[in-house]
Amino acid sequence: MSKREKSVQVTIDELKLPDGQKASILKIGSDTIGTVTPVEDRFEAQLNDGDVYRVKSVDEGVELLLRDYHLHRG
Repeated sequence: MSKREKSVQVTIDELKLPDGQKASILKIGSDTIGTVTPVEDRFEAQLNDGDVYRVKSVDEGVELLLRDYHLHRG
C-alpha cells in the first residue's frame, strides 16, 4: 500500500532586525523550524537545535531548513 500525501502549510515571516536588515522565520503549521538571517555578504540558516549553516541565498537557506525538517522530524 502506498502512503497518502499530506499537505503541509509552510509560511515565511519577515522580522526586521535592529540593524535594519530582515530575517526570515520559517514555520510549518504553528511550529518554527528555523531562521535565515543576512550576515555580511552571505546568509546564515539556523535550526531550532542551534546548528548554523552558511548559505549563499535566502532560497538556499529555506531549502536547507525544509530538508532538515523532513529528514529528522517529518
